[in-house]
Amino acid sequence: MKKLQLFKLALMLVLVINITETQAQGTDEIKSKIIKINKEMQQAMLSGTSSAILSHYAADAISMPNYGKMVKGIDAIKKSNEEMMASGMKITSFETNTSMVNACEKMVTEVGTYKMSYTAAGAANSMEDAGKYLTVWEKQGDGSLKIKLEIWNTDTYPMSGN
Repeated sequence: MKKLQLFKLALMLVLVINITETQAQGTDEIKSKIIKINKEMQQAMLSGTSSAILSHYAADAISMPNYGKMVKGIDAIKKSNEEMMASGMKITSFETNTSMVNACEKMVTEVGTYKMSYTAAGAANSMEDAGKYLTVWEKQGDGSLKIKLEIWNTDTYPMSGN
């Protein structure tokens, strides 16, 4: 009887280890996909190619930008991006670092940090910013990922004078 219980326990342990390894491999694969998409989006930001950026958003995506109101839907996100570009802001460098990815059945959560340089209309010098972000990705039927929700904010409090 004890041998049977030990056998069942050992079998359950093997199954748990196997499931955990499979999930870790799946998460690593998803993290690689996200990093690749982020690099594509970084290049599109630098070249000012809004359509390439927007292709990674779900139609009903929500964007919660730093110092801005919530933007709902791909059309509103497109308009927001166009307004930013029309304001004379030009991103000159942009990097993300994905520090954590959690995947479940239909959604993936990405947490990371960013660094960027940009110029603004009328500004003599380039400005720097660094901060953190959270992106919720939605798994699509074809295996691709689309941004469902994003939020980011700077690490520097603007009133501190830093």
